[in-house]
Amino acid sequence: MPELAIRRKYLDTSDINCTVMIALCFLVTSTGWLSWEYHLLDQITAGATDVCTMVIGYLLQAAGIAVYEMILHRKPALSGILLPASLIIHMILMVPAVLSPVAGLTILSGLMMNLVCGMIAGCYLRDLTGKASANRKAAVFGVSYAVAILTSWLLSMIGGGKIYYSNYVLLICFVLTIVAIVADRRITVQNTGAGDESSSRLDQRNPVKMVFLLEACLLVLLFSIVNSSGFAFPAADLGQIVNVEFSRLVYAAGLLIAGFVTDRNRKHGAICALTALIIPFIIFSLRGEPIPSAIFWVLSYFTFGFYSVYRVILFSDIAAERNLMYLSGAGLLAGRIGDALGEGICLLLADHAAIRVGLTAILFAASVALFFKLYQVLYIPEAVHQQSEKERFAQFAAVHDLSLREQDMLHLILDKKTNSEIADHLCISENTVKFHVRNLLQKTGCKNRKELLTIFETYRE
Repeated sequence: MPELAIRRKYLDTSDINCTVMIALCFLVTSTGWLSWEYHLLDQITAGATDVCTMVIGYLLQAAGIAVYEMILHRKPALSGILLPASLIIHMILMVPAVLSPVAGLTILSGLMMNLVCGMIAGCYLRDLTGKASANRKAAVFGVSYAVAILTSWLLSMIGGGKIYYSNYVLLICFVLTIVAIVADRRITVQNTGAGDESSSRLDQRNPVKMVFLLEACLLVLLFSIVNSSGFAFPAADLGQIVNVEFSRLVYAAGLLIAGFVTDRNRKHGAICALTALIIPFIIFSLRGEPIPSAIFWVLSYFTFGFYSVYRVILFSDIAAERNLMYLSGAGLLAGRIGDALGEGICLLLADHAAIRVGLTAILFAASVALFFKLYQVLYIPEAVHQQSEKERFAQFAAVHDLSLREQDMLHLILDKKTNSEIADHLCISENTVKFHVRNLLQKTGCKNRKELLTIFETYRE
């Protein structure tokens, strides 16, 4: 049974496909972004680079997510072509962004590339919401980003760490773009409509309220501002004080830990994200001390992983439970706006540390108050519901004397899996699945799956 549970938890084909696709997309966009930033540093000042990349660039990424969400909401039939088209446009824009000797063209093409990066993010967050398993979404997101970051670090070691400064980065991104498009086609063919049926069942029981959505967006916005205002990843450090690709490995560690903690318990993941906001104040207190800037990068990137997972999964869950797929990227949208505002605060108040600390403290207090207001709505009822569902399943299995394998079958039938999907999920033959399903139906006195689902849903209700 433990071996089966591990296999079911980590080797679901759709989750693996989704992880690979997201990792490829993030690797393409992050590689393009880093190359653009390094190219800008050769043409304009570090301060101007910060404004372009981490203020205007982040705002344009948020705008790109908003554009994607509007298209998805109004023209859902276009969802299948938006990711390949966005990846191709991103590749085209990347050429002048990393090759142009003219600063104006470098800036313009790079900013437009950020807009497209937002659309790409909207696409893969929609896939995360609709195609990844509900109880593994955070791990899928955390692992995919971590894999992309690890690969980015390995790429940075090519040519003595100068790959992002060279023209070879275009060839690498071209290959990655082609592979990402192929991966997207594969996941689309294999999982068309995945998640839609279960989402629609919850639509009427959990109607979305505009005030709730606004409060959730505001919470993510405040989290992002507080996190970014502590330390703003200054471009002046790149290539001189720190190796950003290496420091991002710490971000990968934060993502992995946050992903698995959040999947294990959404409530614990949220609390960890809130607790991580204390780190900016530690950074503030260490300012002026003889401590290398690399330490600040490590602290900031590690905590960034926790709240990156939280802001994405918060809205991914909301979108899935209410069957409002166009909300999948709302968390990252609000987060990117908050990142830009936090970076702006750092730049504007760079010489006014006391004001910056006071403003960040006020925003932190507002974050805590709003967090616990939403906590009462999001996590306390969820914990009670999850416990009651677990107890109901155990009682149902005990009453009908279901074996461990039959309980596995029941779990997957409740998830609307077909016989072939169950066979693939458990790495057994389809005939074996039919044998266990037949025994399950006989023990519960049901004629078919529909009757089994009805009996289970009404059991002890």
